[in-house]
Amino acid sequence: MLRLLYIATNLNTSGGVARVLSVKLNYLVEMFSYEIHMINTNGDSNNLFFPFHKKIQIHDLDRKDQRLQGLFGYRTKLNKKIETINPDIIINCDNGLKGSLLPFFLKNRIPLVYENHNSKNAKEPSLKGNLKLKLSFFFFSLGVSRYKWIIVYQHTNKNRNIKNFKVIPNPIGFKTNDTSSSLENKVVIAVGRFSYQKGYDKLIKIWSLVSKKHPDWVLNIYGEGAHDDLIRLSQKLNITTKVQFFKPVKDIKSIYLGASILVNTSRYEPFGLAVTEAMSCGLPVIAFENTLGPKSYIHDKENGFLIQKDNFENYANKLIMLIENKNEMKRISKAAKESMKAYKLTEIMRVWHELFQSI
Repeated sequence: MLRLLYIATNLNTSGGVARVLSVKLNYLVEMFSYEIHMINTNGDSNNLFFPFHKKIQIHDLDRKDQRLQGLFGYRTKLNKKIETINPDIIINCDNGLKGSLLPFFLKNRIPLVYENHNSKNAKEPSLKGNLKLKLSFFFFSLGVSRYKWIIVYQHTNKNRNIKNFKVIPNPIGFKTNDTSSSLENKVVIAVGRFSYQKGYDKLIKIWSLVSKKHPDWVLNIYGEGAHDDLIRLSQKLNITTKVQFFKPVKDIKSIYLGASILVNTSRYEPFGLAVTEAMSCGLPVIAFENTLGPKSYIHDKENGFLIQKDNFENYANKLIMLIENKNEMKRISKAAKESMKAYKLTEIMRVWHELFQSI
């Protein structure tokens, strides 16, 4: 029985990385009997949002010193923890700066797998944040050859011919064979943390255009984090009664099934788990075409819609068209659900199992 060690950060959040890890690791324990350990490098594992199987052993390794100097102390603690666990394979899911340095931190020659949850198009609102991103990408590029496998969501021109790059998309973590949205509720939803990445400032501006023509429809946004600026923006645009903000929901499937459309306005999106989950529930989805994730599985006008970057008017018009054309909504719904069969949990996890066995 292989012993796997996953290294991740902020597992106590409701973000997509924590969600997909809970789905995948629970499956590996239940169906393939792997021994799984996790190192949570930030946050308190006593307060996890998503459920992890009781057989999965979670170890906290909090960095109290977030400065660059603190990386040296982190390195020592990390190696001690790895020595105690003694894994057969290490899977690095930390896509931040310290995660990019992992191959240079390790003392033991344990096979490494990198699970990429970031995007080459990632941007931060601050100069400091963008500098950390650039450093992360730089150190990652230096350590590419030290990984047995680097798992990405889709190939790009740069990594297509690199031998240790492999495409494995995220699985859909629930069954939707016999359930789909009725498309009867006048509700549009967005799902994801309140952050610069998700572009909710853009979405509220778009929704102000839609609300003028369809004031009986509402936009519900589910996420965590500060969003006072979004509330102020909705007040400024006089649509406070047309936009509602909700905390993350564990039973997210019920939210998909109760909506009629999902919108994604991310500035960048490596994969977009909420998008594929919504499509599997038969929701028509609209996203910007510059996002690598949605662009890889949404085929414009076939199973969803892709809008030119920052074209708010076209985005709003597409929403209005769907609201006014029930037949088109149903056509896209059916195609979206059918296209998501490729992301079934059993199929995706079979690929992961074969990869681990090959190592």
